Amino acid sequence: MSNGREPQEPRPDAEVSVLEQALWSRFSEDRGLRDFARVWLALQIRQLGRVERAVVVLDTDGGMTPVANWPKDSWTGQDLADAVEEALETERDVVIAGRIVAKPLVVDGEVMGAAAFAFPGTVADAGAAIRTVQWGAGWLNAAIRRDLSLSDRRERAKQAAVLDVLGAALDVNSLDAAALAAATQLARRLDCEQVAIGILKRQRVRIIAVSDVADFRMDTSYSERLAQAMAEATDQEGTVLYPRREGMAYAVNTLHAELHRLRADGDLLTVPLFVGARVFGALHLEKARGGRFDDLDLLIAEATASALAPILREKRLADRSALTVAGAGLWRQTARLLGPGYIGRKIALIALAAVVAFFAVAKGNYRVPAQAEVQGQVVRSLVAPYDGHVSEQFARAGDVVRAGAPLASLDERDLQIELIRWRTDLSRFQGEYDRALAERDAAAARIALSEIEQARAKASLVELQIARASLLAPFDAVVIDGDLSQSIGRAVRRGEELFQLAPLDSYRVEMMVEDTQLDDVSVGQEGRIVLSSLPDRDFPVEIVRITPRLEASDGRNVAVVEGRMVETSGQIRPGMRGVAKIDVEERLLIRIWAQPIIDWLRLALWRWTP
Repeated sequence: MSNGREPQEPRPDAEVSVLEQALWSRFSEDRGLRDFARVWLALQIRQLGRVERAVVVLDTDGGMTPVANWPKDSWTGQDLADAVEEALETERDVVIAGRIVAKPLVVDGEVMGAAAFAFPGTVADAGAAIRTVQWGAGWLNAAIRRDLSLSDRRERAKQAAVLDVLGAALDVNSLDAAALAAATQLARRLDCEQVAIGILKRQRVRIIAVSDVADFRMDTSYSERLAQAMAEATDQEGTVLYPRREGMAYAVNTLHAELHRLRADGDLLTVPLFVGARVFGALHLEKARGGRFDDLDLLIAEATASALAPILREKRLADRSALTVAGAGLWRQTARLLGPGYIGRKIALIALAAVVAFFAVAKGNYRVPAQAEVQGQVVRSLVAPYDGHVSEQFARAGDVVRAGAPLASLDERDLQIELIRWRTDLSRFQGEYDRALAERDAAAARIALSEIEQARAKASLVELQIARASLLAPFDAVVIDGDLSQSIGRAVRRGEELFQLAPLDSYRVEMMVEDTQLDDVSVGQEGRIVLSSLPDRDFPVEIVRITPRLEASDGRNVAVVEGRMVETSGQIRPGMRGVAKIDVEERLLIRIWAQPIIDWLRLALWRWTP
């Protein structure tokens, strides 16, 4: 409530500067609506720049009454009055003669007032002035709603939380810094374990900030799942709460459920960020283990998302690259120069503007090249089943074999002799056993029976070894290692590797990515490979694993990136080499071409700097 003193009319100079410094602490105070409107009007005058006259009209005591004006105690003018009346009647933004801007103040679907500004001359960009008033109007709308709610504690808590978050976002300049400040402040106000903010980029959610994390990177499985869960809410253009609460509108929450199982924490809440009728991004909140969002938390999250979205959009526009801004400015200046005289110079300026504009907007697919080698997805080793000698060989490295095809065989003659010996012993022991039974010699019968069982076991073992004397291919495969053609008759030991086989229909690719480009590569990315032996076609691959270890190769530090071949050919063999290119993202062409030079210059500057 008001402290009883009539607040001095703010001036658009030193007093307003003081206001800007103390604005958010003053907004969080319990102030009267008229006082709040005067403070708000001073801020808007500062934000808009050259303002000649301004007025705020609110619905008080059943009628529209001016509650703040600039200059103080002066007639605002019939032109401003007409603009206010038109805004109230049409409930739309009004621009009159290019120098008067008026905006209705709508709270919960009802027009509660209007604000109008008159400029000394024609406004250069009336749309920009409307946008400035638009995001500023959210504060005044919140104050009106708070005043209408009177002592509603929940509404006051919601407004205070929203204003704190907005204040944190507006206190910094860049988009990333504003998003980080807003996420961190909201996490503290709602006692969340984590708050993330993402924006839509090419129909995908790109996370730009996570509370209390200054350098967030999209290179983990969790970050990918988090982005997908946020996209689940943006695609539906509605709030998603998991676990869903009775009474809430139905929403698909499959990806939220997966994220919840991954973290095993409390409630998950995602609220889309709207700018007008278009989805701009998403606000994601996570409670700590066992934590739950109450109704007030939901109101605060949705109100924050509604007020924060326009601010982040303006920050994003302000963060546009210098090339883009410079190209647009150069084009405008060139258009002004198109007139009589200096035709050659004007043509040169137009050509330069065209080149700058092209590189400012032209994009291409950024791909990371890498030397690659095809390997079998699974490598099966065939070993000697017992100590013996190589008898025959039927296949060698490079041969394609079918399942069950013989690869080699071991000499089984000694085994056959041993088998005959054990079978003879078995017959002899059986005779001794029969005689012992006939003579009723129990002790001799037991001994003979034990010898029979031993002989039978030995004979079975020898039979098994004979059956394994032929080495057979377990599946359709290519022999990638093993050549016994020069080793016929050679003794081999049990367990000694004789062949290595790889299946014909499943391959992986090992790609050597330079360490300077490793940050651009992540699991799940796709690419293509062209093999030296098959240069007429390329094959799609998918990144499945990135080894953390670096190796030296041809004077470079490289990391082995493993990929899966999505499509194969009967002509592919393990060991084939070629060049792979991994698709990263769409980037400006100038950035793609200049990045190696920029990296070299940075390193050289660091080396030369004392």
